[in-house]
Amino acid sequence: MIYKTTHANLQEVHNHMLCHTCRFLGAIEFQRQQVLHIKCKIKSQMLSANTQYTCYLVFKLSEKCRGLHGPVIVRDLFHWRSKETGVVYFRSPNPWNVRDTDWVPRQRKDGWLEVIVWKFNSNYELKNDHLFVNLKLVTYEGTMSGLIVCGIKFRPI
Repeated sequence: MIYKTTHANLQEVHNHMLCHTCRFLGAIEFQRQQVLHIKCKIKSQMLSANTQYTCYLVFKLSEKCRGLHGPVIVRDLFHWRSKETGVVYFRSPNPWNVRDTDWVPRQRKDGWLEVIVWKFNSNYELKNDHLFVNLKLVTYEGTMSGLIVCGIKFRPI
């Protein structure tokens, strides 16, 4: 589930605006918020044992998107005490400004973009036979207005 923070504006994107080959049911377009939360749970049976996975955010930038030129901070809220953060980009930055190219967007065959927002092991703190995901993405330069999110995807590395 991708959800909004209190008082944030989200707009449903009409189906005719979506790429017909996208396998997700719908998409949302962000208006003026600086924070995106990703929260879900995965049954452990859906994951291969002791396997590294990546979590991708599937998205597009609308024509009216003027922001998201800088890095976006990602924090795993289940480990908020560690203060460890990741950095992702929604637009490809200058190669001189990027330490790790895993966290920059890549074009998908269906016309959408995807960017890695989290890496984990399938044995990562299972609770009640589930893996819980609770990520917070924050932009400190402008807003996420014009970001169209289609969904998330998990893949083994």
